[in-house]
Amino acid sequence: MTRHDIPEAGVSQSNACYLPAWRAAEWLASGEATAGDLVARCEAAYQAAHGRINALVVSDFDAAYLAAARSDDRRRAGQSLGPLDGIPFSIKESFDVAGWPTTCGNPALRHHRATRDAVVVQRLKAAGAILLGKTNVPLGLRDWQSYNAIYGTTRNPHDPARTPGGSSGGSAAAVCAGMSFFDVGSDIGSSLRNPAHFCGVVSHKSSHGLVPLRGHGTGADSFHQQDINVAGPVARSARDLEMVLDAIAGPDGAEGIAFRLDLPPCSLGALSDFRIAVLPTHPQAEVDAEVSNAITQLGRWLEGRGAHVSWDARPQLDTAALWRSYVLLLRATTSVHMDDAAFDAARRRSSADPADLSYATLQHAGATLSHRDWLQLQHGREHFARAWQQFFGDFDVLLCPAAATTAFPLDEAGEPWQRHLIVNGKAQRMTTQLFWAGHSGLCGLPSTVAPIGPAESGLPVGVQIVSRRFGDRTSLRFAALLEAAGFAFRPPHPRD
Repeated sequence: MTRHDIPEAGVSQSNACYLPAWRAAEWLASGEATAGDLVARCEAAYQAAHGRINALVVSDFDAAYLAAARSDDRRRAGQSLGPLDGIPFSIKESFDVAGWPTTCGNPALRHHRATRDAVVVQRLKAAGAILLGKTNVPLGLRDWQSYNAIYGTTRNPHDPARTPGGSSGGSAAAVCAGMSFFDVGSDIGSSLRNPAHFCGVVSHKSSHGLVPLRGHGTGADSFHQQDINVAGPVARSARDLEMVLDAIAGPDGAEGIAFRLDLPPCSLGALSDFRIAVLPTHPQAEVDAEVSNAITQLGRWLEGRGAHVSWDARPQLDTAALWRSYVLLLRATTSVHMDDAAFDAARRRSSADPADLSYATLQHAGATLSHRDWLQLQHGREHFARAWQQFFGDFDVLLCPAAATTAFPLDEAGEPWQRHLIVNGKAQRMTTQLFWAGHSGLCGLPSTVAPIGPAESGLPVGVQIVSRRFGDRTSLRFAALLEAAGFAFRPPHPRD
């Protein structure tokens, strides 16, 4: 395992768009840069890469410069709002911004305009962060690519012939290309995790319920939370993830009257202090050697640093049963966005056969799940959650893949569940990757994705760092320590 450049190494005013946000905050505090300077660097990166990458699909740099001027005025007056004051950011297109479109890539909603900001946008603006624009998504947020008939296709900054991931693919691509210092996306089926892995940036899928979702999705202003779905940051440094998470997490609305956020701290100060389980692949969802070998090499490297590493420790749960529950509940919660015709079609195609574990069948059964069946699935989920709780009594983190392959070539033919990936020379249904989303996601566990590549092909590869429910600071600390050891973001050098 080779050492990589520390994030701020070689960063100067000429390429400040690749600074981590925490370092940019230090520049602002010291007077080395102004908020206006940072916006200008992001705009320059946008002008240089937008035609090739198409990640930041809605933008308002004029408004951003005005917000930057107000931030600089506050700082000169000694009234800075905190570490995010003056830091430019972008937001996934599915989050509402007052006066801006929220379409989730649906042409029928092309003219829809939000009337107020989503909660996460409100909180970031209140912290002084400067909104630059919105980042691209797939239609209905249901793909591991990011393309739609309104905004077109987003491409991977490391190789424009490949996907940046999805559904927060525009988020990861914009941050990777230096168009924004951080972004906030959402994740119900690895939508934060696979884009970070594909683009070589960092992301954090927060514990379920930690970050409010009010104002996310079309017509979802009343949603505070959605089953399985979470919001979380995308950035170029693990330190940035925690800084942003602190700004956006916490109870929303009436819940704020009775509850306050008090995430458990992480007391572990070195990689050698961690109890680590490593899961490079799984029989139910085989991972390509290019990815699994990188995770195995990381585990061996950690062993050499004195960490306690286990190669065969697993939570005591039935992974086939978990997969079935996850897909059913995933499609049950997303069925709220189906129109009547789509729902009727799904009902005609649904099957109650418990032995049928194919996604093609389960997606329809889940979309039309009865409330009684939904309640029965909760008993199984509680069993899985107890197994995870017991597992994390013995281990601090589980290291596993975020996806089966590195970024794959763009493929916009048919539906996602009809496509295939090539894994170790064999065709694998693309939806098999949902295993790595639901394995921990069904029970609301936090996952931080951090770069550990490049892979043998030269493409980015990341590791998914899973910790106990509300152990967000533990997975974030582990990612930060990896980064300090040299496993860090590398600016893209696009292939032809």
